[in-house]
Amino acid sequence: MKKICVTWLDTNENSLGGWIEKSDLDKSQLCSVDSLGWLYKETDEFIVILADKDTNDEDDIFGRSQVIPKAVIKKIQELQETQ
Repeated sequence: MKKICVTWLDTNENSLGGWIEKSDLDKSQLCSVDSLGWLYKETDEFIVILADKDTNDEDDIFGRSQVIPKAVIKKIQELQETQ
């Protein structure tokens, strides 16, 4: 599996669960997020990345997987392996 950095857009809860003034609401923006991991799966609609996996790729268990819709992905950058 290759290591990647995915830059994607996420929602932004800016009212902290309460009321918000119009002037503050008008300043609302999306959040840009960078997620690092191993690219596990890619379809036409989404990618799946993993934060944790077996070092030798011998186990079929994975940790902290994320499914990210392609519609919100801004960039996917392949990362170099380091030893």
